[in-house]
Amino acid sequence: MKLTELRKVIREEVKAAIQEELKDILLEAVRSPKPAITENLSVASTSQTTPDPQAQKAFRQQMLAQMSATGGDLNLSTSDTGTFKPSGPTSGEGSALGAGDLGLDQIMGIMNSK
Repeated sequence: MKLTELRKVIREEVKAAIQEELKDILLEAVRSPKPAITENLSVASTSQTTPDPQAQKAFRQQMLAQMSATGGDLNLSTSDTGTFKPSGPTSGEGSALGAGDLGLDQIMGIMNSK
């Protein structure tokens, strides 16, 4: 018997033995009793805390300051926002945004042109 023929016979026999073992393992896995799956669900209750009186006071003062700055009118429009000052990552070369202001009318012009 030649060496190549011997290798071929060995490969076939090893393949057959592995297939037989896998068949036995799969049959055992299918026939074994499966444990029941139970799910425990617990819901954490959230309790509402009373707001900090100082934080409420600061918020009210901020709102009153904004109202007085607008003459008591909180109906704001885009003219009240000023200009957009972009900022972003500057980690790579050429990724820094240019200095300057970009007006909202310019942004709206770009958006409306498409």
